[in-house]
Amino acid sequence: MANDTADAANAGDETRQYDVIVVGGGPAGLSAAEAAAKAGARVVVLERQKEIGYPVHTSGGSWISDMRALGIPSDLYYPISSVTFLSPHNQARFDYTDPVCCVLDVRGVYQHLATRAVQAGVAIHPNSPVEGPIIEDGRVVGVIAKDHRNRPGPWRAKLVIDASGFSSTIVTRVGLRQGFHRYGYGAEFDLAAPNYDQQSLYLIMGSQVAPSGYAWAFPRGKGRVRLGVGVIRPDVDEDAREYLDTFAQRLPSLAPAFAGASPLEYHTGLFPSEGVVEKFVSDGLMATGDSAGHGSTLVGEGIRFAIYSGQMAGGVAGEAIRAGDTSAAYLQRYEKQWRARFGREMEISYIVNQRIAGWSDPQWDEGVEMLRRLTPTQAAELLRGDYSVGLFLGVLRRNPTLLRTGAKKFFDLALSRLGKPAPVTEAELAGG
Repeated sequence: MANDTADAANAGDETRQYDVIVVGGGPAGLSAAEAAAKAGARVVVLERQKEIGYPVHTSGGSWISDMRALGIPSDLYYPISSVTFLSPHNQARFDYTDPVCCVLDVRGVYQHLATRAVQAGVAIHPNSPVEGPIIEDGRVVGVIAKDHRNRPGPWRAKLVIDASGFSSTIVTRVGLRQGFHRYGYGAEFDLAAPNYDQQSLYLIMGSQVAPSGYAWAFPRGKGRVRLGVGVIRPDVDEDAREYLDTFAQRLPSLAPAFAGASPLEYHTGLFPSEGVVEKFVSDGLMATGDSAGHGSTLVGEGIRFAIYSGQMAGGVAGEAIRAGDTSAAYLQRYEKQWRARFGREMEISYIVNQRIAGWSDPQWDEGVEMLRRLTPTQAAELLRGDYSVGLFLGVLRRNPTLLRTGAKKFFDLALSRLGKPAPVTEAELAGG
């Protein structure tokens, strides 16, 4: 057992005794740590990398309204005024006088969250990889972690928050769930691209560029752009890196935009694509962010959800410490809060993901044709996963033929999740 490997000399070291240990210094972990500290808990973050925010594992696409709501400074995200969806033989472009989406300075955002956590009283230990949990009488009571000098030892706490991302270091070892078997794998160049239009964001679908996934071009200002390819494993065996390396040959229409470009950074990342996990609390343990499958599987978006989820987890963690109760029964309020806010959204996104992941090129062309008929506001709401009965009925009104295709089952299912159980009819749309 993990606690059998503990260094007895460190067992009484008070600097290793905390109310809350957060495993992982990403957006979920840092937000959870800040919230718990603000609630009065003594909190430490153990981060395996030597720097917060490095290496980058995400393209950083997000939404301006969320960044404002989360208190992210405007100089840490780049607003985008034009979004184009490309399929093999079609395209849909949406222009926004007031930009709604943005591309984040990922490292800057993470370090900003870390600074906020420190200001709230959190201790952060980079280069401190966690090796496993300490379990006593079926309860998580701490972790074994190495310090920056590679010395393993115990860190004990009343509550552990697993925010270790895809690896799910703690929850998988305590048996709360197994590892992720379906996941997105992405590879990306961060380029200096002097000929790229810094106001044009592209989402690109089709077997030529990204089978069972999509490619993207995300400008982030000052002549930089992130060009990436993501595929879903094990849906396909193709290597995203190969498609990235040959992107210009595979999509010659965009080749001029990347003329003279050169990569300055190379990123890879894994993203859970199985939907939300069944349970994300147990006695003395909470999971948040990717560890709990809290990202949207629609387009593999995680950062804003990680921050929101971390804030919820940290808030409940602080309440649990004050109440002197870190049982699974008490921590269930975190699950209830999260599911009330994001449960339906994530469920519908997963339904969409399962539906479109296997689309053929003609189906992508039809899908983009459907998008062409939407307003810019509807397109943004759909991409953001801001689902509502009004949005889906609006999509159907602009694409009434969908009621006579296999898509009708999806819309009926999605609408039922949103509280409209009766199947939608053409007469109902005509009356709208």
